[in-house]
Amino acid sequence: MKKLFLVSFVFSCVAFAQEVGVKVDKVDAASEEGTTITVQKGANKSTNKKKYVVTEGTEEVAGDKDVVLKSAEKNWQKACKEWKTEFKDNNKDNKIVSMNCGKMNCSKNGVESTCESLAKYKVRVLEEE
Repeated sequence: MKKLFLVSFVFSCVAFAQEVGVKVDKVDAASEEGTTITVQKGANKSTNKKKYVVTEGTEEVAGDKDVVLKSAEKNWQKACKEWKTEFKDNNKDNKIVSMNCGKMNCSKNGVESTCESLAKYKVRVLEEE
């Protein structure tokens, strides 16, 4: 009775596999190691894995010079916004982990003031293989 059930189960599996379009012609039933048949939809997931690496860096952000300190600070804020916008536009394919303009530092040279900072960023980049 068990053999009959086993034989009918094997035939139904083979019939199902052929119905789906899987070829099982060369499966050796008497193999000592055993046989595993895997059916999955879509591409092989193990070959499609992408590896990303987090890279980090710095850039200098400086506003335009101005005679009034408050105006120099506003110029730095404008330069910071422009840097962020440009950075996002240039990194559409990569994943931005973090980015900031850093701490503003203003200095006076003669009658003109300039505000600048060291911007920091981290980006996930697709690793080359």
